[in-house]
Amino acid sequence: MGRSNFHLNKWFLDFIGNNGETMIFYSAKLSWKGFVTHYASWIRYSPESGVKVKSHFLNVQAPKLEDKLITWHDDKFKISGSWESLDKPLHARIFETEDGYLDWNCFQPASLVQLKIKDKIIHGNGYVEQLILTTPPWHIPMNDLRWGRFHSLQDTMVWIELRKENKQQWLWLNGEKITTCSIEDDYISSTSKNFLLKLDRGAALESEKKIFQVAQRILCHLPGFNKLMPTKFLMADNHKWLSKAEFQKKGCPVTQGMAIHEWVNFNAQDQ
Repeated sequence: MGRSNFHLNKWFLDFIGNNGETMIFYSAKLSWKGFVTHYASWIRYSPESGVKVKSHFLNVQAPKLEDKLITWHDDKFKISGSWESLDKPLHARIFETEDGYLDWNCFQPASLVQLKIKDKIIHGNGYVEQLILTTPPWHIPMNDLRWGRFHSLQDTMVWIELRKENKQQWLWLNGEKITTCSIEDDYISSTSKNFLLKLDRGAALESEKKIFQVAQRILCHLPGFNKLMPTKFLMADNHKWLSKAEFQKKGCPVTQGMAIHEWVNFNAQDQ
């Protein structure tokens, strides 16, 4: 652990079915000064019924990683799943100081997924990443955070951008790291690599102050932690979308796929 005595192990697993049904699962463990709390969340979207969210703090399981297979289950949600990797993993150290660091481990930029929900089994495509953070997240200099993942039959793209006075960007296209690109809410592009990814933001999966909502529930498990958390961080606006996406690359046919992506605005209280 870093000198802050803060440690977060957070998993993100998702699923997109052929009928547009989409799910996101979070499994996290947060430690601070000897106090420990766990958290699990399930975002479920369908074109017919919209978005439903469940969360809990008891008996939270971490995903299990074995070679190219990741498995996860949650007894309270009555759900279990397996994610089989289709691409090589990606790793980056997003932030580092003497106080701690943020490591991003994308174990599966694209995967085949089987989910069992109660007695029903469904199949689709997915994605899995893990964040290891050993310093409080508000120590990371950022006014805006953008993240996303896109997958089609032909192409896979993952991106992260932190903005403050300057931009820090990480983007991989089919496993190749791209160093010059434009990352916005409705498109991703690169003039050097001649590609454009259009994002329609057709469905809003989240559009609220998620950090505030989660913090309200976990602070009772971490005495004194609320005194450290800046209001600017706590009141950030979080927007997460499911997009139908078109990928255009010079000299290649246009391909269709799906993307999950987000924008977190840490300046929301100033606007």
